[in-house]
Amino acid sequence: MKSLSAANELRLERVIQHLDKIVLCGNSALKEFPSGHYSLLEFSYINFLGRFTFNFDSINILLRHYKERPNIETSIGLIIRSSLLDFMIVTYLATYHADNNSKEGEDNFDKQFDGFMADHIHNTIKYLKVSRNTGLISESIYKQAIENSWHTYHFLFTDTLIDYENPESKLISKEFKSPKHLFMRIHSHPLTKRFSKVYDFYTYYGKYEHFGIMTHYMQRQGINKDFNTMIGSLKYMVIGLQTTLTLLSAYTGKLTEERKLLIQLQNEFQLL
Repeated sequence: MKSLSAANELRLERVIQHLDKIVLCGNSALKEFPSGHYSLLEFSYINFLGRFTFNFDSINILLRHYKERPNIETSIGLIIRSSLLDFMIVTYLATYHADNNSKEGEDNFDKQFDGFMADHIHNTIKYLKVSRNTGLISESIYKQAIENSWHTYHFLFTDTLIDYENPESKLISKEFKSPKHLFMRIHSHPLTKRFSKVYDFYTYYGKYEHFGIMTHYMQRQGINKDFNTMIGSLKYMVIGLQTTLTLLSAYTGKLTEERKLLIQLQNEFQLL
């Protein structure tokens, strides 16, 4: 079917209205955290808050043109894919936060958190080594890049003395958490098992992110099928934003009003 059903046209209008309110709530929460000094944990959740809010805003702009230009669903799907990974990371960390009631639990949380924080630097080092070894960059540029990473993200290294040949050995963590690993933790934890279907939506939109044999078929199932999948995914994004607000509130004591409002909006959005 090439056009939205009457029921989905009405649903689309309601989704846009709700996303307007969710974006306003997210931006209100962000105003509580002006530029300044925050702990690495607070800084990270503030960034997740921004990512969810800005992605909702971008999707909502596109949704306003969706009925007349359904092919923009591809762009919406790519944004959703990114946010569903954010959802899985935040939810994954929330399971360790929930179990953080002992020294062992605290250590487990710190270990998981450190892995996410160091991942970009670990991959940057891998890229720099390949670039140097293939002659794409010179030895001096390689060393300068290592120094820049070491000084900018010094809190992710265990030593102040730069190791140019094996810098990754001095990272606080070298653990990579695959989306499958995140899913298995979410699926096995009693507090988050009900969110297991997020992995299905995440892998679905993976067919949008990179071309494969299934891409052509999955992007031509019809506007109503696409729309229903989109809304199912957006519901997880709302939960991800709510989880982020909850964790930020726990660490900072802020966002009481925003949390109350978003709980209401989340409950309403689940009925759409």
